[in-house]
Amino acid sequence: MDEHYIYACALNRIFCFRPALGRQLIERYGVRKLFSAGRKELEDLFCGDGKLVSLFAEETILEWSRKEVEWAGCKGVRLLEMADALYPPLLKECPDAPLMLYSYGEMEMTGTDNVSVVGTRLATDYGREACRTVVSSLEGSGAAVVSGLAFGIDITAHRAALECGLESIAVLPCGIDMVYPAAHRKDAARIARHGAVITEFATGTKPLKIHFIKRNRIIAGLSRCTVVVESRRRGGAMSTVEFALSYNRDVYAVPGRIFDINSYGCNYLVSKNMASIYSGAGDTLVPQPDLFSGSAGGREKILQALKNKRKADMETLCRRTGLDFSTVSTLLLEMELEGVVLSLHGNNFKLA
Repeated sequence: MDEHYIYACALNRIFCFRPALGRQLIERYGVRKLFSAGRKELEDLFCGDGKLVSLFAEETILEWSRKEVEWAGCKGVRLLEMADALYPPLLKECPDAPLMLYSYGEMEMTGTDNVSVVGTRLATDYGREACRTVVSSLEGSGAAVVSGLAFGIDITAHRAALECGLESIAVLPCGIDMVYPAAHRKDAARIARHGAVITEFATGTKPLKIHFIKRNRIIAGLSRCTVVVESRRRGGAMSTVEFALSYNRDVYAVPGRIFDINSYGCNYLVSKNMASIYSGAGDTLVPQPDLFSGSAGGREKILQALKNKRKADMETLCRRTGLDFSTVSTLLLEMELEGVVLSLHGNNFKLA
């Protein structure tokens, strides 16, 4: 058995609610030092954080982790930690990304054109039809559809993806050894055959309220853009949007009638310039290759990437526009001198 995954599994459990701190400590001290240090040394490393020290000092943590790795191997569940080539690249960019993922399915999640489709559990006929339109627009793009397997918009998105022959990723708010909601167990099995069912939570973890919020950040982090189909002013879909915006990802919202409570959230996002309007199948959610882009259309691409007054750094602009670093750098300088864009701290830019 690979000792590396035993340590990774233990670290994921210890830092499940503090992945950013775990990442920093691993980079600074290394895995083996964290597990070989004595209690006094751990207290020094963790600045007296007694709870964290106790977790590392717990004699059974590695024994538990060994059994967890054995179970995963027997069940065909892949364990993906950040150093793995198969760890989702877009998710790895997020500062609070999980230290490890449990993945069950045929899909290797190395693509960068995933689209999250989220919304209310109380979907209307309009919402379900709009959801199917969003998903069907992705046919032939190579994109995978990401959602949370919940009732309403989530399950509609997954089922539409399967019908369109698209890969799909379902993110669970519980352990990989259970499906939530249980009514979607057959759907999860189908998704696994044509995509992946994933979670950051250890086996036996129940779908507690806080776990749904943590699940939503993974949905946003896996995706180049997030589409909200129907949502009330508050709810899981809106938290997914908050995460997506914090990761500097594109957000789209399907508008609805001003009197429909399920459209309040979408209309609010558009009114506050937090999301672009999704107006139909003609909208391009995934960048299309353009062999003749050159620099002539580069300015327009950069303007599009910086829409809604959101900032973006050079790497993000290159990814969104499909232009190389040199072209983006040159065009940004020209646009800055013309007063079209502003240069911000940290090599970020936004529209003037």
